[in-house]
Amino acid sequence: MTEGDRVAPIDFRIATVAEPADAWRAVTDPARVAEWFTDATTLGPVGSPYRLDFGDGSIVGGTVLSVDPGRSFAYSWHWEGTDEAETTTVTWSVEPRAGGGSQVHLVHDGWVEAGLDADARDDHEGYWSGYLDDLLDVLGEA
Repeated sequence: MTEGDRVAPIDFRIATVAEPADAWRAVTDPARVAEWFTDATTLGPVGSPYRLDFGDGSIVGGTVLSVDPGRSFAYSWHWEGTDEAETTTVTWSVEPRAGGGSQVHLVHDGWVEAGLDADARDDHEGYWSGYLDDLLDVLGEA
């Protein structure tokens, strides 16, 4: 998907019955992340490494870019073995929903800056869609 000369970010929002603290743990606690996504390192402070290991030789390495505990975090996303310039940014946020539950928001951006095109973005979007479906299975749909 493109917007003019820009490749649009991947932008997903899911509503869940889980309380915000539970949703936060599901996207940050390595044991919980493994239930719906893959093996992840512990979320550390800004500047610390962040790694996702999909177990088939596919590894994403990155650096924690921001952390607002209980609310949001961002990290750089770079597939090991590819050009270092091909680094994008993933941001997660968790917000309470009126009436209970929470909303989990994922944005994966920086495609053009990384020298990547809409095909790379669309490929990632397909995978994220499936993983977020799995997250909803873990947390429960609102």
